[in-house]
Amino acid sequence: MKHASEQVQSHERKPGRGRMVWRVGAGVSFAAAAVAAVAVATSGSGAQAPVSGTAAALPATATATGAAPTQETPLVQLVGYLSKAEAPKGDATLLLRDQVYSSGLKVDVWDLHADNGTYFFSKTKGGLPAQVKGNHKQADEAGRIKAVAAAKKAATGDLNAARKDMAWAYVPKNPKVKPTLDAPGWVPPAPASAKLPKGLKDIAQINTTDNWVWNNSMDALRDGAGNPAVRAGVLRLLGQMPEVKVAKGTYKGQAVLNLTAGKPATTTAETLTVNAETGLPIKYSSDGVTVNYTVTRVTLADVAKGKF
Repeated sequence: MKHASEQVQSHERKPGRGRMVWRVGAGVSFAAAAVAAVAVATSGSGAQAPVSGTAAALPATATATGAAPTQETPLVQLVGYLSKAEAPKGDATLLLRDQVYSSGLKVDVWDLHADNGTYFFSKTKGGLPAQVKGNHKQADEAGRIKAVAAAKKAATGDLNAARKDMAWAYVPKNPKVKPTLDAPGWVPPAPASAKLPKGLKDIAQINTTDNWVWNNSMDALRDGAGNPAVRAGVLRLLGQMPEVKVAKGTYKGQAVLNLTAGKPATTTAETLTVNAETGLPIKYSSDGVTVNYTVTRVTLADVAKGKF
């Protein structure tokens, strides 16, 4: 568990930090995000009005082809709907990040993700205008842009190519060791030594590609939550991984899909909950923490003026 002073920092990756092969725990720097609101506001109004293409309900019989979904799972049906949804208004997504830890600690912070990949952070909503006007952007812009681009490619393009792009979004241009590309769900053989602690055995049998796709997809969903194409691509990538189980449910009166990852993608269960009709993420849960987000579409110009 991190100290409270560390937990309110931005989720930027520190220079030189590679992508983890497993989750040790999720703090504020946790790369996955979850979103607690279904409503997405238009820029500058402050009203929780749905943005075109993000909050309209999925028709009961809608599919990618318009036929009745007799053979389609709820996830496939949702992806088909989102793939044809209109692009949202605004040029940035505002996130209120509400984190609740098993210790009882609660931390709220604000993130502002511009569609061009720029990211601003503040411990308070009122601090964001100064961050934008001063261009105090956070680091690791290139990786975030690549992760979002991979999600968009996955929405309607070659899924295997998008999987590679998503997995390697944060890999340096000339890595010292070229990463491998494992098939979805493939489990590495158990280590030969029987004396290894259980935790290390679990780590040794992690599918690195699946782990990176899961983690980086959470990044893309966080940064591009207001874009239906990003949501569609993330859901399509996660649906390719057999260890990601999808279950229907309800949360605060809304129909949801719970996507739970386990081995070999992660060492312990991690769950992403999305609205079953819009694909908007609602929350992320893992050992010790639940992260909720409120999503609002805005413009950078309005934020700089304090009109959001």
